[in-house]
Amino acid sequence: MTLGRCGASRLMSACAVCLALLMAEAVSAQTPGQLRGRCVELGGNLNRCTDVAVGARTLTGEGSLLVGWGSEIAGSSSTLGRRIGNQPRFTAAFRAGGMSVGMPDIFDQGPGRAPEVSFMVPSLNLAVAAGILDGFSPLATVGGVFSLDVFGSAGLVMPPSSQGFQGNVTGASVGVRVGLLRESFTLPGVSVSVARRFVGSFEMGDPSLGDPARLEVDPAVTSLRATVGKDLFGLGVLAGVGWEDAAADAVLEVPGAGGESVRVSSSVDAERKLYFVGAALNFLLLQLSVEGGWADGYAPVPGGAGSTFDPEEGTPFGSLSLRFTP
Repeated sequence: MTLGRCGASRLMSACAVCLALLMAEAVSAQTPGQLRGRCVELGGNLNRCTDVAVGARTLTGEGSLLVGWGSEIAGSSSTLGRRIGNQPRFTAAFRAGGMSVGMPDIFDQGPGRAPEVSFMVPSLNLAVAAGILDGFSPLATVGGVFSLDVFGSAGLVMPPSSQGFQGNVTGASVGVRVGLLRESFTLPGVSVSVARRFVGSFEMGDPSLGDPARLEVDPAVTSLRATVGKDLFGLGVLAGVGWEDAAADAVLEVPGAGGESVRVSSSVDAERKLYFVGAALNFLLLQLSVEGGWADGYAPVPGGAGSTFDPEEGTPFGSLSLRFTP
């Protein structure tokens, strides 16, 4: 099947949307080292400023991943395609997952290096997707080339209040997925996707309640995924790689040398790669899938010992999903 003039126009429009999403990053985002420098200039302690700046980058990256996970459409590597009669095919998925988040203890007031704190953060996600274009078949056994899905999701992240977080955080994503191959008897399904995620504010600490530091970030991220998968005797498997470029407006507050609080308001960026694998069981209209992955860490901030937390360590994550495709 060929795309036709109308299909080609739709595909060009979708590519324009992808380009716009990729260019939507905040150009003024700074590294933790730059944030630390501003904090120190205003009178903050070098190590404490380092800890809170590194914590800002950590929450920016982890918060973005907690509303997106690995595969954009759970348990799926092929685009959805269209139904007989040229109607879009729809799917909806509910996903629950969690990850262990490590970061500097921004509330530590000891004379030495602050310890690392680590805690589990669960999240829930509801996603919907629709197949817009079937793409074309250059050969009899090859189909779905340049097929197109659109998708969106909403999520709820539940960081622990025992670590000083001020309530749950919501997030949302929108994006498109382009098929390179649709799964067939002999070939795997291959697709690439781009998404833009917007996350509410993660808030830690409240000086009015006696906390020695405060941190607030509200991440937004551009996310790319490439996924390949195949059904093997009733069990579907997939694997993929991803890249995320997150940025957030950050508010840092630490004690100053003269007893007054030092407050820095700026932006911070967090860029990294991730890798994931999954398996799925199909039951007529329902699919149950499990997924696990690994997200790379970040470069350390030069100068200033900071805490015992090692930002170069990666982060494991996992999720369980139930998808319905009528």
